[in-house]
Amino acid sequence: MRRLNRIGVILSTTTVIIVGIATLMGLLLGDFVGSWQWLKNIPAVGQVFGFLPDTFALPTAGLATIFIQIAVLTVAMSIIVGIMNLLGVNAVRMFKTIREYPNSQIMAGINSLIVIVVFIATLILYIIDQGGTDNRSMILLEDVQVPIETALAGLLFFALVYGAFRILRDRTTYSRILFIVTVLVILLGALPFATLDNVTVFTDWILLVPVQAGTSGILLGIALATVVTGLRILIGQDRTYGE
Repeated sequence: MRRLNRIGVILSTTTVIIVGIATLMGLLLGDFVGSWQWLKNIPAVGQVFGFLPDTFALPTAGLATIFIQIAVLTVAMSIIVGIMNLLGVNAVRMFKTIREYPNSQIMAGINSLIVIVVFIATLILYIIDQGGTDNRSMILLEDVQVPIETALAGLLFFALVYGAFRILRDRTTYSRILFIVTVLVILLGALPFATLDNVTVFTDWILLVPVQAGTSGILLGIALATVVTGLRILIGQDRTYGE
């Protein structure tokens, strides 16, 4: 049994390497065109393989497209399975709360009921929108999600201010003073007052230059980590869950 598992791991790793290299070649080079002329130029080997054509082409671009479509389809199916699992878990929790906890822990059932009702309402509104020009499904985004995200952003700023207060109580350093000043400037720049136009300009500069530079660095680190992980998978260095 262990030997069969090992063979399965080797086959899966080999498949991943072949698919990954074919996809990479298809995206970077398109269809791969090669030549057998170098093989024919070898005296002893050229007579054996003389029937081969001078050039050959591998449809790696088409294979890359097919592999990407399969990956997208797999991700879509994973999302559907995740949604069905979410609905199933919340449905079981709701009915279990009604049966076993009639007088206590009722909030868990209420939360599950809200999740199910909102999902059904969103799905119905989206289906209705497909037959007309009105975009009713945006109501849930503009009137529900945006206010909630705004409130969470306000809580985030409050947490930053509270964190700055805790920092001052612990120990004062130059980096902590810089953090506190930056938070205060950002908060002042977000206020809709005409007298704070200069502060608003400085706030915009902070968001466009230092913050954008930090964000670009983070995205670059993520991209490099993704490339390294992909290369490790292509050369078979990463261990699979089967191992």
